[in-house]
Amino acid sequence: METRVCTRCLLRDMIEAGDSMEMIEKYRAAIKEADRVTEEIYESRLSVCQDCEKLNAGTCMACGCYVELRAAAAVSRCPKKKW
Repeated sequence: METRVCTRCLLRDMIEAGDSMEMIEKYRAAIKEADRVTEEIYESRLSVCQDCEKLNAGTCMACGCYVELRAAAAVSRCPKKKW
């Protein structure tokens, strides 16, 4: 059976991404609250990423980041200037 990659999925939406999600949650928790975006902004950014043609299995193909990491930090910007 062929394994398919979900091209427009975030890591949290992929069953096989358990270890990656744990890493993302640790990263988000390590960001000082003052340096972290609100949950509302975070989800808004991820929504934009999910609609982007550059998203591939949780990775931004424009810059190579995990979008769930980039979206969490207040200083981060979308490489395509979408947020």
